[in-house]
Amino acid sequence: MSERQGKFLGFVACFGGGLLLACLIAVVVVILNKALDHFGGVFWSLAVSGMLAILLRPVVTLFEEKVKMGRIASILTLYLLTVFVVGSGFWLVGGKVIRQSKDFVGTAEDWPVQIEAKAKENLPPETWDALAEHFQNFKNYWHELLGKDKQSSLEGLDSAQLDTVQSLSQEHRMIVRGLDAEERIVFFDFEGEEQRAQYLERKKLEMKNRAVESIGGQGEKIAEKSAEVLKSAWSGLMGFFAKITYLAIIPIYLFYFLGSNRNLIDDLDNELNFLSESLRDDIVFLLREFVGILVAFFRGQLVIGLLMGVGYAIGFSLSGLKFGIALGLLFGLLNIVPYLGSIVGILTTLVVAYLQPAGIAESGQWNILIGCGVSFLLVQLLESYYLTPKIMGQQTGLHPVVVIVSIFFWGTALGGILGMIFGIPLTAFLIIAWRLLCRKYFNANLC
Repeated sequence: MSERQGKFLGFVACFGGGLLLACLIAVVVVILNKALDHFGGVFWSLAVSGMLAILLRPVVTLFEEKVKMGRIASILTLYLLTVFVVGSGFWLVGGKVIRQSKDFVGTAEDWPVQIEAKAKENLPPETWDALAEHFQNFKNYWHELLGKDKQSSLEGLDSAQLDTVQSLSQEHRMIVRGLDAEERIVFFDFEGEEQRAQYLERKKLEMKNRAVESIGGQGEKIAEKSAEVLKSAWSGLMGFFAKITYLAIIPIYLFYFLGSNRNLIDDLDNELNFLSESLRDDIVFLLREFVGILVAFFRGQLVIGLLMGVGYAIGFSLSGLKFGIALGLLFGLLNIVPYLGSIVGILTTLVVAYLQPAGIAESGQWNILIGCGVSFLLVQLLESYYLTPKIMGQQTGLHPVVVIVSIFFWGTALGGILGMIFGIPLTAFLIIAWRLLCRKYFNANLC
């Protein structure tokens, strides 16, 4: 065999080995996807407990070293401190967050109608005719997404009528959605706000009376379907208890994670004596690097996300954005997945600032959006130039494009948000493994 033939056969063998390795990785990813889908609740409990243990372990160590408390006493003190902090936070802003979340869902129901009205006013007729069918599909999808009956929306109202409805309270807006066409005509014929409010109160009472009469008249049908309802309720109750169980087990997992002093990697090093020293060192090195990335990433991202959420909430509230506290905290928590909170936040804030009651669409004033933009800019600058370098450093060392691709790849491969959360550490681990292989087994110039 000539030298050229030998090189060719070596290339074919390497290519075949690489293809086989890729197939094995694909099989492992598929198995992980199925496992996460089938045992999602179990994995979520362990994942949340592990992330909390990573975040809170320094606090336990601080109690042990500075306050001279035992491990069990430190953990119990941490639990009490956590309950106090969470309870205080809920006492201060919990009611506002819940109220703003409910108002946000109620307001969002009418966004497609408002967008349609503005589009008909500002777009050329030919352009709107081309988009009308697609927009109707979007409206249907939006109502299904919110779990609302599309017949109870505000379709068919002009801009002035929509502005009138948006000026009402949340309760009165819900009553208007339940009116039929003739009742809406009567409602809009009233000129004074007081007359409209009185009319809606009368309709509210009529709706309650109709509901009582309907229940009384349909007693036989209700009796016939009671078995189906009970069966469905039992299934839902079991699912609810399963979710409660997954949540209730988290403090127990967390207690044992925080209470353990074992170094599993050192134990693994002793258990792998049957392997060669070189291979054993490589495996232990990769595991140490992976655990280090996990600890740095989750601890850093949770702290950064919390601080960004507080910053967004303050900035949005000062800017006059409705639901500013709820949206700000949500966008901050979404930043646990890098860039997700910023991308979703910018788009959502633009829509809310435009369509909210007394927003840009109604008042024509852009002050709210400018204030939110300044808030986003300040929080992003603080995160990019201070929080991330100070808290995260260069623990992952990944390019932003690699971060975005890895988020979507692992989110798709592992079936959802859990894959997106673990996407960065997994990608960083694969890059570290590749660098190790390059430096040890391949030509370093290729790396």
